[in-house]
Amino acid sequence: MNQNNCFLLIKSWKCGFWSAMEHVSGQLLVAELTNRTPVTFWGADSLYASERPLVKDAFTMYFLPVSDYTVYDLEKENYTFYSSKWNRGNLRLPGKLDFTGMQNIPNIFNSSENVLVSNVHISVLYFIQWIKKNHPAFGLEFHDIHRYIYKKYFKLQPYLSAEIEDFYQKNMKNKHSILGVHIRGTDKIDEFPNLNQLNDLYRIEIDNYLKNYPRASIFLLTDSENILEQYKELYGNKIIHTNAIRTSNDQISVHNGLSLHSKRQKGIDIIKDTYLATKCDHFIGANYSNVSLAILRLKDWKKGTITLIQ
Repeated sequence: MNQNNCFLLIKSWKCGFWSAMEHVSGQLLVAELTNRTPVTFWGADSLYASERPLVKDAFTMYFLPVSDYTVYDLEKENYTFYSSKWNRGNLRLPGKLDFTGMQNIPNIFNSSENVLVSNVHISVLYFIQWIKKNHPAFGLEFHDIHRYIYKKYFKLQPYLSAEIEDFYQKNMKNKHSILGVHIRGTDKIDEFPNLNQLNDLYRIEIDNYLKNYPRASIFLLTDSENILEQYKELYGNKIIHTNAIRTSNDQISVHNGLSLHSKRQKGIDIIKDTYLATKCDHFIGANYSNVSLAILRLKDWKKGTITLIQ
């Protein structure tokens, strides 16, 4: 078997956008370490699926393809697949979560099948021992490994880059210094019962920042209408925000719920907010949020310009 028929198919990880992207990032690293060509297919089980989820890859609605191949190139009769639950007829279908790789990492690296299939997020930490000295990620810290992958592979579709730049020029360019602030609300409280107490810490950080930069603007990213309104009352016209889909119901997830809203638009919203945050001079987020971690990894922040609340 040669590299021309040796692939890694990265399927959907049915979680929030940047959790799904972290899954992609880890598998792109595996593709490099196993000398396989990566192919993405976010199908019907993606929270950000296309309008034709059994036909169109949602990942490439937002980002340029990670290789010159698509899932259709992998559906060959003579190809073999790992794990054995996959075959040429079900690659584009939602499948049960496949924890085979997590249970036995060496199988991933020793597999001789034409197509490795991954629909489960496995942390990069599991793969560090497999990084050889001649690989660019050798010796890098956890976030820097992701930063290497993000920079190499995550290239926005031109229409998205244009939307982000248009918003920046109209709403942010002339308002520096700008403090980016990402505050999670709604469903995150299920994971962190003390979320409201953690969110109260933002006020302290923001007020300290404004003491040093009293004329600063605040670019606010949040999935909560209530948080947005609260911060408008607190900071008035300092607040900059996009028209992203939000909810005032703390029991409903924007990305897992609100079924009447476009899945594609939800993806666009979170990407725009994330990349606009990287245009800020300083940033305050949370180390328990994949959005904040993505913002950390998408930019080489100068020391002291980014704070992640724990």
